[in-house]
Amino acid sequence: MDAQSPLYETEPVYLERQDWFVNGVARIRTDLEPEALFARLKEIEHAMGRRPGEARFGPRILDLDILFYDERVLRKGSLEVPHPRLHERRFVLEPLCNVAPELVHPVFGQTVQSLLSDLKDGGKKVTLYKCDY
Repeated sequence: MDAQSPLYETEPVYLERQDWFVNGVARIRTDLEPEALFARLKEIEHAMGRRPGEARFGPRILDLDILFYDERVLRKGSLEVPHPRLHERRFVLEPLCNVAPELVHPVFGQTVQSLLSDLKDGGKKVTLYKCDY
């Protein structure tokens, strides 16, 4: 792992009547192409107990996404890179700023820090997650 953010406890969006989530971001290096990496992430989710058919935006044991892959813009089936909604989500942008605040979104031409500063999400709460381990 190249870098990782702290974990954040984050207020749900879309389906708001549910427990809060724990979110974080990691920057990794891989020899896998985006499609193969995406397939591997889905295998990990399945191995951890996530099952197809869970409610979209609802509670889930694990959700692994590819936010960026170098400067590529890719849309193949269910894989979209950059992630199509990352710029709308404080729970993504806040931890991403810990890892790569100067990373430029290849579609919008803005840094991650700028996307966070410009975010209009009604002030969804994102706080550092406190672990007892």
